[in-house]
Amino acid sequence: MKKRYQITVREASKHGRYGEPGTILRTIKRVIWAEQIGNFNPIFCRYNGKRELVSSLAGDASDPFRREESYADTFYIVPKV
Repeated sequence: MKKRYQITVREASKHGRYGEPGTILRTIKRVIWAEQIGNFNPIFCRYNGKRELVSSLAGDASDPFRREESYADTFYIVPKV
């Protein structure tokens, strides 16, 4: 069985979808996966049938050379509208 991570769903802030995250709407548990894009490995999950980029408040989760397991404690998504 694949591990499910706790991810907060946040609304987009006034700074746009990829600025500082907005208010927490709910918390979900999802399986995540990474995709290779050059030197980066962005992390994704499914939410409402769509692929969503998973970010972390602790740091850049798409950088495989710097990310740490502790980043998983602050995973969040800002769903596409």
